[in-house]
Amino acid sequence: LGGDTSLTCSSETSAAIDREVIRLVKKGQENAINILKENVDKLHELSRELLKKEALTGQEFMEILNN
Repeated sequence: LGGDTSLTCSSETSAAIDREVIRLVKKGQENAINILKENVDKLHELSRELLKKEALTGQEFMEILNN
């Protein structure tokens, strides 16, 4: 509650935490890339519409994603 976010742990534990954080971030990045690759056509359609209109409503955005 004092605002101190440092951990008191051994260097081995700290290294293990760092490795796990890196693993989780890399996994999240891989998942994000896969989602973008799987939906590249929708991404391009969104880009085309944004170039035409400069903005999309939430409904327009969802219509493109759901088609």
